[in-house]
Formats: sequence, C-alpha cells, structure tokens
Amino acid sequence: MASRRLRIALVLNRFWPEVGGAETNLYFQAVELAKQYDVTVFTPKRLADEADRETHAGFVVHRLADALNRGKRYPNLAARTFMPALLPHLLRGRFDVVQAFPSINHNSLLAFAATRLLRTPMIFCSFDFLDYAELIRAGGGRMDVNVIASYVPSRREAYVLRHVEHVFAISQRELAFFRRFNPNASYSPVPVLVDEYLEPLPSPRGRYGIAPDEFVFLCLGRVSEIKGQDLALEAFIRVQREWPGSRLVIVGRSDYEEGFVAAMRRRIEEAQLGDRVVFTGMVDRPDVIAWLAHADAHVIPVRFMNSGAVVAETWAAGTVVIQSDAVDPNYVIDGANGYLFPSESVDALAERMLTACRHRAVLPAMAERGRRFVLENLTYQRLVEIYSEVYQRLVPRAFE
Repeated sequence: MASRRLRIALVLNRFWPEVGGAETNLYFQAVELAKQYDVTVFTPKRLADEADRETHAGFVVHRLADALNRGKRYPNLAARTFMPALLPHLLRGRFDVVQAFPSINHNSLLAFAATRLLRTPMIFCSFDFLDYAELIRAGGGRMDVNVIASYVPSRREAYVLRHVEHVFAISQRELAFFRRFNPNASYSPVPVLVDEYLEPLPSPRGRYGIAPDEFVFLCLGRVSEIKGQDLALEAFIRVQREWPGSRLVIVGRSDYEEGFVAAMRRRIEEAQLGDRVVFTGMVDRPDVIAWLAHADAHVIPVRFMNSGAVVAETWAAGTVVIQSDAVDPNYVIDGANGYLFPSESVDALAERMLTACRHRAVLPAMAERGRRFVLENLTYQRLVEIYSEVYQRLVPRAFE
C-alpha cells in the first residue's frame, strides 16, 4: 500500500461539475488517486457561486481566479485560462509530484516553472497535444491522421517536453512524438468507470417510436466533421436499401457545426429517409448510457480520434462497435470483438453495417469479448497502478 506521505497536485483546465469526456475522466482519476494519496486539484473558477476551496470525495479542490476572464463573466467557458495564484499555491504546498493536464497551456507552464524552482518532479499528461478539430476544419474536412509526426513544436514546448520528468500520452501517435523529446514517455489508457454500466436502465427507444425488433445503429458524440456522422449517414442510406428495418440514431449536441448538420438534414430529405434517422440532441448521462446499452451496434465513423474511450464505454455497456481505423489506439479485432473499416470508406462501412444486421445473434458475444478487455485493461484502478509505477520511480522515499 502506498504511503499517504505522497502529496500530488493536479493542475487542470476544466473539472467537475463541468460535464464532458475530459471532465468526467479527470474527476474519477482524482477520486481513485485520493484512495491512496493526498490529492489537491487546482482548476480555474468557472461558475460565480463555486467555492474557492472545498473538500470532495477525499481530495481538496482549489478554484482559482482566471486572469483572462477580465470582465468576470460566468459561466466562464473559455478554452484558454490563466491562474496566477497557482504559483504561490504550488510553492507553499510541499507537493511531491505535480501532474498537469491536458496540454501545454498557461497553467501547465506556470506549474512547470514552480517545479523547476522547487526541484519537484512534474508529470505532463497529454490528451490532445494539437487542436485536431481545428486542423480538420482548416483543411476543408481533410487531415493526415498522423499530422503530429510532422509537427514542429515551439522552442518553449520542446523545452518543457525535454525537461519534465515524465510524459503520458493517450494515443500511440502522440506517444511516438513525445519519445522524440523525452525517453520517459509512456502510454496511459483512458479508463471507464465500469460501475456506471452495471445498473439496468430502461430503453429510450420507445420515446422515439423505435420498436424493440428494429436494428438500431447508434452514433454518439457531438455532430461534427471530425466525428464523421456524415459518413455513417451515407453508409446507412445504402444499408436501408437491403435492410429497411433499421434505424440510425445520432445522439449528441447538434449546434456545434450548424452548416455540417444542415447538410446532413438535406441529405436525409433527398434520400427520403423520413423518421429512419433520429437526432436526439444533447442528452443527460443516464440517457447516454441507456442508448449505449440498447443500441444493436455503435458506429464510430470518426475521421480522427485519440484514446478510443467511447469504444471502451460501448463494450462496458454490452454493445458491439463498428469502428473507423482512424481511432488510436485501436482495440478492435475485426470480426472478434467488433468490426473495423478503413477511415472514410463509405462502401466498407456499409458492408460492415450489413454484416452486423445479418449476424445480429452473435453481436452480444462479440461485445462481451470487448467488455472483458475493458475489465482487464481500461479501469481507473489500472490507470492508478500505471501512475503509481512512475511515482515510485520519481519519489521512492514515499514508498519506503
């Protein structure tokens, strides 16, 4: 058992009670780490009525003023923030390890400066080192999925990457990039809170007029070019010709790229699909899990994705995936625990969707193979084990 003498500072740009993939991940990371270590979270103040300091689920949260929010507008939804008070907090805090997420930004740079002054080890945890969604938009919907390989970091970025004591990456592409600068770089999986998927939830199908025997293809995520729902739609149009008893349900906010969504709706009208395609808009977390559990197959047609977390969530819910090979890392073994297709190949995607329809009876067994993989490799407990191996190397005295 690790000693509680190990004091960890987590420097985050977003955190609970904000709800999103990264926020949910980081919240449960803090909860799990706090079971073994003394954990303090530093994050920008996002809501006017948030307490500056609170203890929650065994860890302390400091919500610091964002100097870039000059008008003190709340909720503060800005992507870029800067917490000057972070520096004195870290200098006074006697932390053994400082861990910064999810990219090199103003706050992680400030944390880096503090650790150099204190000679304290720092761990940089990257979720997306580049703004891939913006790169796809700038490229008119196209981007080399391995764009990180040719990226030339600024001198400041390169300096930080070379001098932090450890770097974690959630994709193999980014891991290869980081190892050009730092030999102490390794993979960290994006985990799943398996308990979320154990409680049976009522099917949401009836609310949308979908019968229990209809084959439901789910697409989960904000409707945007990088997520590739337009590719799923084109494939579904072809599937409908042979398998008319099927539906495409697109779950997620649809106000992110309004022109993209409008083009999809025009295509649905042209194809005379009527109510065969359903847009739910943004739904609460229980409905997300219910759709994952009650769909027949989850189509993940992304043009780019780091982490594959949604694949793990789908398996945890007991549903098979039909996944683009642009997902990194790739956990899918084609025909064993899911189906793979070449990114942006509508023909291949339609063929995999029809295969799923024809072999509906075997899909639960395929999903169960995926679920076993999740339980063995993609839990928060496993992630903390991976972190702990690095903590023991960086701060061995805390484990004596």
